[in-house]
Parts: sequence; structure tokens; C-alpha cells
Amino acid sequence: MIKVEDPRFRNLKKKVGFFSVVGLAVLAVVILLIGKENDLFTKKYELQFTVDKGTGFTRGMQVKLSGFRIGRLKSISLNEEAKVDIVIQIDQKYQKWIRKDSTVKLVKEGLVGESIIEVAVGDRSLDALKDRERLTYVKTKALDELADELANKLQPVLSDVRGIIGYLNDPNGDIKQSMKHFNLLARNMDRTREKADALLLQAGGQVGAMSGKVGSVLDGTGDTLLKANRSISILEQKLPGLLTSAESSLNNMEKITGDLKVAEQTMLPKVPPLLQKSEETLQGTTNVLHAVQGIWPISSQIQAPQEKQFVPGDSHE
Repeated sequence: MIKVEDPRFRNLKKKVGFFSVVGLAVLAVVILLIGKENDLFTKKYELQFTVDKGTGFTRGMQVKLSGFRIGRLKSISLNEEAKVDIVIQIDQKYQKWIRKDSTVKLVKEGLVGESIIEVAVGDRSLDALKDRERLTYVKTKALDELADELANKLQPVLSDVRGIIGYLNDPNGDIKQSMKHFNLLARNMDRTREKADALLLQAGGQVGAMSGKVGSVLDGTGDTLLKANRSISILEQKLPGLLTSAESSLNNMEKITGDLKVAEQTMLPKVPPLLQKSEETLQGTTNVLHAVQGIWPISSQIQAPQEKQFVPGDSHE
């Protein structure tokens, strides 16, 4: 019997074995990655809490602490009081931060992000929560509740806006009437502007004429200023000589005044003795005349003079 071998089937067992090993290795790597992603190979412990409504909670949702994922939601169930019991699995290495006073709440990552369970860090002076112990749930408003609250707040605002729009669109309202009056005022302003332009042109002509007159007046004023400058120049030339002459005259007057004072001081002490001597001489003359009048031949020919009374005066008068 002739045995025919196809060269394509040579070493077939080795090829199948190789591909099987590669497939198993890839499968093992995938399992490891999935397990690591889902924390299948990490030691965990469970915590639980109760909420009034299970809205927003789903199995497998992330549990985060300070924005870092520490576990997942394991189960959600309805209890005998019609409330929802929730159990979360936490990686045991994060147990040291979850204390007796730690709280848990349902929040959204961003405005439209997915919902997560956020655990607050507790006080380090308190004991850490152990397996199956309970957390305190802090209720937060769901998206629908926020929408209802926002709608309740916006409703009166929308009503006011609707009223304002109606008031603005009323043809007999103040706004429409004011716009009508404004249009009339704008047309009147155009007419006023035309009149103002004509008035400005007329004023421009008058200003030009006045400018010519002012120019002629300024020319005359310029001649007058030139003459005044010349007079001032002449005065400036002659003024130093006049001032010098006046100064010399004042000096002469001072000298004359000094001489007069010296003469006064010299002559005044001599005046009283001179007056005394004059009085004595007059008295002697009077006595001589009386004696002559007593002589007979002469007394008949001479009339007796009227005797004057000298009043002794002060030598300073």
C-alpha cells in the first residue's frame, strides 16, 4: 500500500499545540485584566446603608473616595419597610479612611456624567468601619427633583416675562406711543438741523466780515504799539540822565540843609545879646532926646516924638 503524505499536514500537531498555548495565554491575560479591572483578585469587605428610594442606584456602579475609585455597588434590594438596602464592596486597603462618622451620598460626575456613590473621609480619631457595618446616607436631590424645583422657580419669572412682552407689544401702550413720539421728534430734529446749517452759513459770512474789520483794527493797534515802543525807548535813553541829575540835586539840597543847620546853631545863641544891646541903645537915645528937648532954644523948635513902648520879648521870637 502506498502511503501519500500532504506536505501541508507535516508537523500539524506541533502547530496545533503552539496555537493552543498562545490562545490559552491570551485568555489568561484577558482574565487577569478583567479581574484587575473588577478587583476580582483584591481582598474586599462590605458596607451597607439604606435609602428611601432606589432611583439612580444600579449594580456595579462605582464607589469613590476623594474622586478615586475604591469599590463597586454589590447588591440592591427592597426591605420589609419598603426602603432600599444597598451593599457596597470596598477594597480593604482603603478601610483606614472610612470611619464611624463617614457618610455616603449619590452624586453625578459633572453636569451630565454618570452617577456614582461618594464616600466621605472620616475623622481619624474614630474607629474604622468593619465588615457589614452601616454607613450614614446623606440624601441629595435627584435630577428630576432639581428639574421640578427649577421649573417652580422659573414659572413666576416666565409669567413676568410674558406680561412684559404683552406690555411691549400693546399698540396703545407707553412704549409704542413713546416710539411714535420719538419718530416725530427725529423728523423735527432733521428740520432743525437744516435750519441750523443755514444759520451757521450766515454766521460764517458775518464772522468773515468781522474778521476783516478786526484785522484793520489790529493793524492800527500795531502802529500805535510801535509808536509806544519808540517812546518807551526814548524814555529809557533819557531816564538815566534825569535820575542822575535829580540825585545830584538831592545831594546839593542835603548839603544846603546841613549848612543852614550849622548857621542856625551858630547865630541863634548870638541873637538875644544883640536884641538886649539894641534895647539899651534905644533907651540911651531916648534919654539923649529928652535931654536935648530940655534945652530952651531947641525945645521950642522940636516937637516931642511919640514915645514907643518896647515890650521886652523873648529872644527866641
